[in-house]
Amino acid sequence: MPNHHFPIQYDVALSSITEHLYDISLFIESPQPQGQVLSLPAWIPGSYMIRDFAKHLVKLAAFDYAGNSLTVSKSDKQTWLVEPTSGAITIKYQVYAYDLSVRGAYINDQYGFFNGSNLFLQVQEQTNLPCSLCVKDAAQLFSNYRVSTTMRQLPRQADVNANFYHAQNYAELIDHPVLMGDFDCLPFKIADIDCELVLAGGHQSNMQRIVDDLSQVCMEHIKLFGSPAPINRYIFMTLLTDSAYGGLEHRASTALMYARNELPDFNEPVIPSEAYRNFLSLCSHEFFHTWHVKRIRPLELVNGSLAAECYTEQLWIYEGFTSYYDDLLVQRSKVISTENYLSVVAQNLTRLQRNIGRFKQSVTASSFDAWTKFYKQDESAINNIVSYYNKGAIVAMCLDLAIKLASRQQYNLDSVMQFLWLHHGQTATPTPKTIIHDIVRQHLRLDLTDYFDLDLAIYSTEDLPVESLLNQFGIAVHYRTKTDNNDKGGNPATKAIKNDFGAQFKALDTGIELTQISENSAASEAGLMAGDHLIAIGSWQISAQNIYRLIEQLNEKQLIPIYVLRDKRLLQLTFTIRLAPVDTIYLTIENPEQLTKWLSS
Repeated sequence: MPNHHFPIQYDVALSSITEHLYDISLFIESPQPQGQVLSLPAWIPGSYMIRDFAKHLVKLAAFDYAGNSLTVSKSDKQTWLVEPTSGAITIKYQVYAYDLSVRGAYINDQYGFFNGSNLFLQVQEQTNLPCSLCVKDAAQLFSNYRVSTTMRQLPRQADVNANFYHAQNYAELIDHPVLMGDFDCLPFKIADIDCELVLAGGHQSNMQRIVDDLSQVCMEHIKLFGSPAPINRYIFMTLLTDSAYGGLEHRASTALMYARNELPDFNEPVIPSEAYRNFLSLCSHEFFHTWHVKRIRPLELVNGSLAAECYTEQLWIYEGFTSYYDDLLVQRSKVISTENYLSVVAQNLTRLQRNIGRFKQSVTASSFDAWTKFYKQDESAINNIVSYYNKGAIVAMCLDLAIKLASRQQYNLDSVMQFLWLHHGQTATPTPKTIIHDIVRQHLRLDLTDYFDLDLAIYSTEDLPVESLLNQFGIAVHYRTKTDNNDKGGNPATKAIKNDFGAQFKALDTGIELTQISENSAASEAGLMAGDHLIAIGSWQISAQNIYRLIEQLNEKQLIPIYVLRDKRLLQLTFTIRLAPVDTIYLTIENPEQLTKWLSS
């Protein structure tokens, strides 16, 4: 153990790459006299699903100050009791780390990564005590070894081959992910914040281009919330793979996953590609959480526990508003054009329009049921649930436009966010579920009745008044059918499909596998099911490339046999040709002057 004196001390050593193991030692100076209870979180803040991190813990043992073994009994899946003893105790255990995700712990031949919620046992009744972390040097396992984390560093001791850090309490300890091994790091500034772009997993990207654009985008966050920012250091910690997407917010960093080949190379055009724009929006989303989620927080999560689910209706405010601002602030930074931004908005509108579940689940119900529905989606999700990210963002857009109209441009959604930061983020006062209503009515003193019914928007399943609100800001909303299964909307099309298929699918060597069936579609009417292998229409073999072309050749109401393998059985079903739904949206600017009243901050 280090010489730095802390009542709770953790040592972490990456002991095996091939076996994916971390060795952890936990020193407790003053264990509880009746026996010390230890537990591991069941979930990680920001990801609302029970993960049962304790399933990866192996070989736990406890010792007194003299090195004698102590009895440890397990009381449930994630809780242990160490027998009473006088003096300090040490707990030694291992954690298996092969979960390549932003919420997990992972070891491969390039790097080791972990979130504290995966590794660090919680010392019950002592979670508010300061603690230290010693990350043992693993230079012998990696070339160009180093450690990246925003946890506050302690002086390195000359006689100990390790890095030392400290946290005020357990909550802070687990809110700084750690990356060790071989990775690229490029420092840059956002206002007076010392930032780093960290890329692990191998790449050929133009890191300077990324940090130049990121600094512009994130300056818009500072302008929105005001200086000084609540942090003086921030890391964009990015794990790269062939195909991945995700992010998880922390108090002074974010853990990201992204496809390495979708980052900009040295030939990236001035106008960002869609893939690169999505990366900037992802970074923008997680950076926004520095204020909105990490410091402005919902009451239910503040009062909750990491041992079990914490239910809240407010995720539409926290993830939905953030999803609105992530793209909007990229647009404000001028990294993307107004036309490009409107294409993104139209893609989000298209996603909601195609989501039949919007008629069955409200955005507040989606928030509350995140633990069991949004984070545990199956093939029925498109028909039965709505995303609090997607619909929450569109509610935020409608609210922004309605506030501008009702206040005659005096206020906007920025005014709401600034109130939240001043009166809830800076004061650490949790928000009740009525917070947005309260701010609009009591602080802004606005009546939105003529423009937008917020209660109807969040507690019912009625469609939002998107078209009427956008029209008042010089934007026309257009609808068309999609061009193919990859069409996300956002732009007009020279040729779109005329006939409906009604299913999502993936390619097979022979035919296609159906992954989702939309309700009341041609596929549903034909009796197709998720998991079916569709191999032929009429006398023609199907592939992912020709499915739409084959259907397009047929006429409305025409009946045609289709051939399906279902659980090794060959079935012949009848497919009735139906017109494709007009569910793909794009926007056009009809009045540029009116549009500036929306997009000007």
